This record gives sequence, C-alpha cells and structure tokens, in this order.
Amino acid sequence: MAAVGAVAAEPVPFAENGGLKMLYDNRQYPQAVAHGDTVHIVWRADDGMPFYRTYNRKARAFGSQGVNLLRDVGDLADRRRFRRDHHFAPAVWWHEKNGVSMLCGCHNTPGWQVIEVNAEALPEVGDWVAGRAEISNSMSYPKIHRVYGSKILVCFREKGHLGSWRYRTSSDGGLEWDGPPRTIVDLNAEPQDGKHAAHAGSYCTTEVSADGTRLHVAFVWKVEEPVFNERYQTTLSDHTQRYNLYYLFVDLATHQAFNIFGEPVELPLRKSVADKKCLVWDTEERVAAVGPSIALDRHGLPHFMLPVSDKTPLDSHFHFVTWHEGKWRRVQVTPTLHPFNAGHLEVLPNGGFRAFLIAGEGKEVVEEGMDEYGWGERVEEWVSSGDGMKWERRRDLTPKDRPGWHWQNVQPVIGSDGQAVPGLVLFYGWKGRDSAGTAFLWDERGR
Repeated sequence: MAAVGAVAAEPVPFAENGGLKMLYDNRQYPQAVAHGDTVHIVWRADDGMPFYRTYNRKARAFGSQGVNLLRDVGDLADRRRFRRDHHFAPAVWWHEKNGVSMLCGCHNTPGWQVIEVNAEALPEVGDWVAGRAEISNSMSYPKIHRVYGSKILVCFREKGHLGSWRYRTSSDGGLEWDGPPRTIVDLNAEPQDGKHAAHAGSYCTTEVSADGTRLHVAFVWKVEEPVFNERYQTTLSDHTQRYNLYYLFVDLATHQAFNIFGEPVELPLRKSVADKKCLVWDTEERVAAVGPSIALDRHGLPHFMLPVSDKTPLDSHFHFVTWHEGKWRRVQVTPTLHPFNAGHLEVLPNGGFRAFLIAGEGKEVVEEGMDEYGWGERVEEWVSSGDGMKWERRRDLTPKDRPGWHWQNVQPVIGSDGQAVPGLVLFYGWKGRDSAGTAFLWDERGR
C-alpha cells in the first residue's frame, strides 16, 4: 500500500494487492464514489476479496490501509469462488440514509451487500453489516446509479449469457428494493425472428440523465454459439464473438423505452427490433467486446467511446460515436491492443469532449493470467474542442516509475449526485502476467 500522505500531480498508487479485473471494465461500476471531501474506493484483491480505502480530496491524502469488507461476514462468502471468479469484483454507492454500501460476488448469484451503518465513524473502522435485501437470485455485472427521488438504481444481467438485462430501484439506499425487476434487453426473447436470435446475448453499459429521470442504455451483441467470422476467416472465442453497438433509453417514471428518434420501443428488446430500431453501428464482424463509455451532453444526447477491432480480432482502435444532425457519426481516435481495453468519456464545460484511454500499438497480447482480457502500454488523456470529429492527445498519465507495465480499465469517480466527478479517475496496472495489480488515482487538481 502507498503510505499516507499528500497526493502530487502524478497518478498515485493506493493499492498493490490487485487481482484480475482489480478495477472492472465498462460493464460494472462504480468502484469509487465521492461524498463531500471523501472518496470511497473499492477494488478486487489478489485473493478475490473486496477491499476498501478512502481518499480525502481536500487534503489530497489517502486514509489508512485497505480493509477487507467481508472480513467480519464469516461464512457468508465462498472464498474459493471469490479467488477464481473476477466477476465477483465490488461496486460501491453512497446514500444519505445509511452512508456507504458495497455490492460484490455477483455472477449468476444474489451477490453480497455490506452497509456502513455508522456513517459518523471513520469509514475504515465503521460498523459494516450484511445487507438483508436480495436484489435478484441471479445477478451479474451490477451498474449502480443515483436517480430521481433520491433513489438508487441497479441495472444487471439476470441469469447466464443469454439472460436478460433488468433494473430495480431502492428508496432507502439499498435496505429494501422496490417492486420486481423490470426487463430492458433480452435479445433471444420470443419471437426469435432476428439474425442468430436463438443464441443472441448482450452486454450493457448505462448512464443516467442529470435529472435522474432517464436511463440511457448502450449494448453490444454477443453470439453465444460458434459462428464462423467471415472478416477474419476463423471462429472466434467467447469474449471476442461480440459485435455491433445499439442504444435506447428508458423513461424511469413510466418505464417506457425509446430509440434515439424518440420512437417507442417494445420491451424486452429482442434481436430483430434492436437491429431495426436501435442499431448505432453495424461493425461488420469487427469485434466490439466491452461496450462503450457513455457521456451525455447538455441536451441529454448520448455520445460513446469504445474499442473495436481492426486488422486482427485483437488489434483495435478507440472510436468516438456521436449523434449529429439526425444521424450517427464516428471517428477513430487512437490505437489500442485489445477490444476489451476500457476507457472513460466525459463532456467538457465548453461542449467539447475528453477521454481517458488505454492506448498502445504493435504489441502481441497473449491472453494468460493478468493479461487474459487485454492491456495497453499507456494511459492517455485525449480531448476534442469541437464536435468530436477531431481529437488530439493532451497528456500521458502513465506512471513514469513503472516502465514496461501493462495498463487497464479507467474508472471514473462518481459523485453522491450520481454524476462523474471531473478530473478524478482510477486505473490499474501490473508488471507481468503473474504479478499482482497496483491501482492508481489521478487527481487533476494536483497540477
């Protein structure tokens, strides 16, 4: 662990015990939430356990050493499965009812929730108790948002690869959950009248409007059965047999869904309707593995940043995709080594865009150990002052004292209002495929 002390302008390590998916990709979040001057951070340790630490924004200093949030839960956690299943990585949120909550252990399971019930105590030594309310008996990839009415919303996949994507809300911060889950996307739902609909799954990322009334959903299509890829003249593996980009939004007050044109979309969204009404980009068998980071402009319109494969199934470029004058437009931003490399996109106050990307080119990725789901050579900040059609690299955030390391998964810090905190991001890296991960926080105000 990094010693307690002031944070400089450079990214600063706060945890050195990370496992695979120490910080998760664009399908599961947040792993850091800010309330007042305190940032609450969680990560997946090398033994799979969910660890927690705080950062004081005013002092630019970390709190005491990381704490295993399941240390007092006893037999609640299956420690062997935590160690081997990276999906068990944690997510965190804050609510005025009960302070900080953490959810982990979600992979076709109900997961485990712990709640910090003594919010006045120092968080590292506060009273953490097991949550009693089950969100779903089969949940994966939780995405947690603050929505209208001071509610917490969690969006997740129910059941396996061909399962449906659903959401539930809580009015008390997660102590109880309101009503049954509501289904958004189920690509293999009946009638199975779309291309490969009988074995069509999906991976969703989400964002919520500034007023908390709309849930914006972007997703990629997963082909569950082996299908020959004509572009690459081979049958790809599970995590690279994913294509296309789709979008819809849900009015949370009425639970009605619409496409970008404002046309109603019947839920659950099945494959044929998705292709007809919600398709943003037909990648023509290029791999779109991880789904996009979503940023909403002042008009509430969505913009996306995602890696898509190029000459080979792994060699990729980040692409910016934007809605402009009634149609989708896209532009390449920078090369990256793997279509699983996750970045973060945000809208600037001047209406431009900024992205934090895992960049690199010309290297071979061997998918083993910590390298299993890709990596990049650098962590870079890219900006566009206009409509997003022209980008330039602003700076390299790669820690200078870690030459030759592999880097992955930029995560934003989410404020207690549900919106990303500008200039505050997390990412992690590792020295070799068999080494533990080290997580870093970059605070732009340190300049």
